[in-house]
Amino acid sequence: MPSRKKAATTKARTTARATTKKSTTASKTEAKKETPKRPHSPDNSSDSQEETETPSEVEERPQKRVKKAIEETVPAPAPEPVGPIPSGKFDLYAMELPFLAKVYLPAGQNASAPQFDVLYDTILTYQAKPDSTARCVIPDAPFTQQGRLSSAVFEDPMEGMPWEIALDDMRVADPLVFPAAERKKFASPAPQTGCGAGIQGRTVLVDSDHCGVASAEGVFRMQRVWTEERGGKGVELWEGYLSFNVVHSGLYKRKRHGAGQKLGFAFWGVRGRKDGEGKEIGLNLE
Repeated sequence: MPSRKKAATTKARTTARATTKKSTTASKTEAKKETPKRPHSPDNSSDSQEETETPSEVEERPQKRVKKAIEETVPAPAPEPVGPIPSGKFDLYAMELPFLAKVYLPAGQNASAPQFDVLYDTILTYQAKPDSTARCVIPDAPFTQQGRLSSAVFEDPMEGMPWEIALDDMRVADPLVFPAAERKKFASPAPQTGCGAGIQGRTVLVDSDHCGVASAEGVFRMQRVWTEERGGKGVELWEGYLSFNVVHSGLYKRKRHGAGQKLGFAFWGVRGRKDGEGKEIGLNLE
């Protein structure tokens, strides 16, 4: 009897251990089933990173794309104007005129401090006579028309009258730079500094088929050099350089008018006088 009881006890312990092991194995299997495997792409390891993105990160990507698209479609701001561009009628005065040069830069005056205001007032006294070295009319930018220029300095020797000169190929220059050869003819010997915007073009004959002329061409440059407010209105003074070089044809040479003319001068300019109706007086665009 004792031996049979011992055998039963041993068998009960073995059964208990087997039951415990089976229960543990079942628990592990259930736990393993509850934890799904994460998908993995054998071709690209970054796929696993994309699967781990949070919902907020996923929502943020489209927003970034929309923001970038908006930034790309916003137009760039318009460029700033390059500066005062002259148009309209002007009276021009040669810088070599002594009665203007002495008020512009009196003897002993610092060349870097010219008296633009006094010069402007002096020019107005001569403009009222009326008197000027030249006159011109400049079209509005973008200069789809030719301008006009007239001066007794540039005279047809056969007719004894000023050449009919057009301002052609006008364009804005920013900055407007005067070559050294032209700058030497300015009233101030100081080199050009702080160049601003201005206009430049060519001087040509209105009648390009003139029988007495083989060729005729020069330059025209102008920019604003001074401005001031007076009585609630702005007044301006301009400076520039113009030239007109004429080569005579055989007809004019046979008439003993020489080979031609090669003339140019630096000038100051003011806007044309106005009549009783407030319209500018001077040349007209053709």
